[in-house]
Amino acid sequence: MKLNKYAEASFADAELTPEAAAIVEKLKLQAENLFETRALLCAEAVLVTLNEAFDGSLSEEQAINLGSTFCMGVGSAGCMCGALAGGLASVGMFTGKGRLATSNAHARECGKDLHDAFVRNHKTTCCRTLTRNFKEDAAKHFAQCTMLTGNVTELAARIIIAERCGVISEKTARKPLSKAHVLGMRVGNIFRILRKKWVAGCR
Repeated sequence: MKLNKYAEASFADAELTPEAAAIVEKLKLQAENLFETRALLCAEAVLVTLNEAFDGSLSEEQAINLGSTFCMGVGSAGCMCGALAGGLASVGMFTGKGRLATSNAHARECGKDLHDAFVRNHKTTCCRTLTRNFKEDAAKHFAQCTMLTGNVTELAARIIIAERCGVISEKTARKPLSKAHVLGMRVGNIFRILRKKWVAGCR
């Protein structure tokens, strides 16, 4: 499909089979859950969700680390929406050639597809502008970023599915986390780190 700057039809907007639509909805909710429970930030949630769902080449830790620099409008710079940046990295992972000295023109086209679909939905890609009306209201700001995280995951998943000619992963989305579960994981991680330091200090 040839895409232009203001294309109305795109992979991101294409109609899905009921089965694919159900999976995309699950992935959207999973990314939102990872963000909403504060398990991950926006770009991290998008990358982890799509990498896992479509059998990407990254470990969970690599996906989180890759997404970490994009979060909060690229490290609190307020620049590009972190969720969108995570979505672009995800689309590149599944549409790029992955070899030296070969053209990645198609991956760039797919990235532009995601960018253009995002702009059609939200008018801008700028984190500062997207959250401008919620600066004084932390709850609304958080809700806005949760919605953007889910929307990017949905759009990127649609592009990846279209790239695979409708072939979708048999994996189901992971079970939703609760805030208490996430807090428990963080406390557990702190204890593991402290124990490791204590053991190292005893040697």
